[in-house]
Amino acid sequence: MKKAILLDWDGVLCDSLQLYFDLYREACRIHDKVFPISTLEDFRGWYNPRWEDNYYEMGFSEEEFRSVQKLSESYLQYSKARLFDGVAENLRVWSEVRPLAIVSTTPSPLIRARLAQDNLEQYFQVFTGGEDGCSEKRVKVKSTLDLLGVTEGVMVGDTPLDIDAGRFNGLQTVGVTYGWVTPERVLAATPDRVVNQPDELQRAVLDLAR
Repeated sequence: MKKAILLDWDGVLCDSLQLYFDLYREACRIHDKVFPISTLEDFRGWYNPRWEDNYYEMGFSEEEFRSVQKLSESYLQYSKARLFDGVAENLRVWSEVRPLAIVSTTPSPLIRARLAQDNLEQYFQVFTGGEDGCSEKRVKVKSTLDLLGVTEGVMVGDTPLDIDAGRFNGLQTVGVTYGWVTPERVLAATPDRVVNQPDELQRAVLDLAR
């Protein structure tokens, strides 16, 4: 049986929440909007993984939103973001069991550059990123499976959108609660496995991937 392990990036492998909190705040400053969030924990309750809607709900026009997308290319300094504990070992172990792929709404060049800092890019066969500027993930998961030549496996994510995309494509799902949204929101998506700490992730993924 051919299976693969598909991994979201932000909030699963990379602790990048502060980067985006600062990006939202800077975008609001530049465009004279009110950012309704004051803490990272508040952000986790507020954040909509269909992230385009966050900007429109704050009053950004389509033109202003396109400006934010351009801003993010230069503003997001992933070199300053740490990977969660155990990522390097997890990728090594998982890659020996199943092919690995990234499925993210972050542009894949940013992801690849950050992984290359720690010589981890080598573990992945496919990178599906947000070059299309869209948060939609069902199609991204399907195209990733097609590129890998598999129809089964595991999707690991930290938002309900990840869980939905994996389930829609017939994958088993692992929801992590230490990422970008609150544990309650992850649990409400009913993933097959729930992981509360990064050091629990390796075993949960292996149990479903084998």
